[in-house]
Amino acid sequence: MRSSETARRSTGVRMRHKYEKLIGAAVASLTALAVLAPAAQASGPERERPALAWSECRPAGAQPDAVRCARFSVPLDWSRPAGPDRTEIAVARLPATDPGRRVGTLFFNPGGPGDGEVGYLLDRQTREQYFPSALRERFDIVAVEPRGTGVNPPLNCPTPIDTSVSRFPADRAAATDLVRSNRRLGAACAEGGGALFEHLDTGTVARDVDAVRAALGEQRISFIGVSYGSMLAQSYAELFPQRVRAMVVDGVVDRSLSWRRLAELDAAAVEDGVDRFARWSAAQPQSALHDRDVRGLLTALLNRADRNEILDGERPVRAEEIAQAVNTGLQSPLLYSGLATALAQVDATGRLEALAPYTTAHNPEYPAYRAIICQDVPVPADAGAAAALPEAVRRVRAIAPTLRGYSEFWDIASGCAGWPVRSGFTPHAWRVPADFAPVLLLSGAHDVATPPAFADGVRRALPNSRVLRWDGDGHTAWLNSPATVNAAVGYLTDLTMPAAAS
Repeated sequence: MRSSETARRSTGVRMRHKYEKLIGAAVASLTALAVLAPAAQASGPERERPALAWSECRPAGAQPDAVRCARFSVPLDWSRPAGPDRTEIAVARLPATDPGRRVGTLFFNPGGPGDGEVGYLLDRQTREQYFPSALRERFDIVAVEPRGTGVNPPLNCPTPIDTSVSRFPADRAAATDLVRSNRRLGAACAEGGGALFEHLDTGTVARDVDAVRAALGEQRISFIGVSYGSMLAQSYAELFPQRVRAMVVDGVVDRSLSWRRLAELDAAAVEDGVDRFARWSAAQPQSALHDRDVRGLLTALLNRADRNEILDGERPVRAEEIAQAVNTGLQSPLLYSGLATALAQVDATGRLEALAPYTTAHNPEYPAYRAIICQDVPVPADAGAAAALPEAVRRVRAIAPTLRGYSEFWDIASGCAGWPVRSGFTPHAWRVPADFAPVLLLSGAHDVATPPAFADGVRRALPNSRVLRWDGDGHTAWLNSPATVNAAVGYLTDLTMPAAAS
């Protein structure tokens, strides 16, 4: 999380915590430190399960803290683990505060992709908000910074992104332009990221996580995967099923689905989210849109953007940029008030400023998000994408007319078409042994990024899994449903599924 001022200036538009900087402005002023003290390299051959050399994380003058940090060398390419090319990842550990009742080690991924993990442990207020006391008491909590994020070597993707090409191509020529635009951004990211750029997928990150597990000497771990973290959870479970003690997945992505089906289901969820936001505004006198027709206003704003009547500085804003910004604001009820105010201001002024913190165009981290997610969601290459996208546009717009088909999975499908690194993932349901540890799936009834159908699909693939559905708005339970999180904490600590799980 970031301070409230930073929250107003930037937001990630990514799976899970794409809105977390904005929520930070709504609920607290939190600063996640991203300072790692250098750690000495472990002695002995690195490929023989090197130990982690821990040191204090705090910068000079900071208050003493229990978290310890290290840097850990891993193969750049896990298909050639003995090769000479390696990269370094940051690791942090918060020891259990009640060691006499310690259960084990808990790994987590808070989503994104593009968010780091280490910062969640370094700031006390952040970790106390994110990890309930029972987790901090009973587990050593370990953060493994995903490649290209946080304090790891950066990808150095260029910003801002290209807004001159529509992400909703109406015909093959427009789709070809989009593919070329994506390829240009990908080529620039490849130049900035070097060899690292091709090794960012969840299978690679899962192997990094397991290398840290081995270095810690842990036989089995517990794991929390939130949104994009659910994709990492699947990769880890499939590669290392015997290493999992317990797993909680919140904001579940069903990786058995095609990019088209992901986008269609997500579009329907976004349309439902618009309806929920409109109902909230009608019921809340403090909303800036309390006495307004919210759907009518959104339609009017998108139409005005079509006529170049809404500006970002001197640049006319595309209607799809406004739709994307609104989608970000639908991620949590904590954002509804700010979103309503911003929409009213854009309507009154014809300028984007109030809505800008919700947009990808103003998010310097977005290209790194694209570089990572495109390696895990297969979309057609070049000519295939140019042929398939226009019909897919018509489908999602029919399903979700208010925001003209915008959803996060449309953002992924349209943004990854033409990406220079092809995804090596083939859509499939979880492939784990019959005796794999039970998985608790947390699912919001009105989640606009990972709709309930995703969790239901994963549950069918995992006979030992359970779905705990919470009836509320927002993407993921972890910041939107404390009661659901508490139930998940109970499962992690004593392996008893919540009574309400189905």
